[in-house]
Amino acid sequence: MTEETGAGRTRQLPVFHCPYCGDEDLTPHDDGGWRCSACLRAFAVRLIATGVQR
Repeated sequence: MTEETGAGRTRQLPVFHCPYCGDEDLTPHDDGGWRCSACLRAFAVRLIATGVQR
């Protein structure tokens, strides 16, 4: 799950394609992940950093 935070809010951003097969037929999966209908894999996307350095 990719999230954007700021000003006390969190929102889930959409995933556009499966990282394994590239198909675009994705549905939300348990625990904030995504399920690909083409290859039947479930995965999660997580933002760990941005290009901004402190």
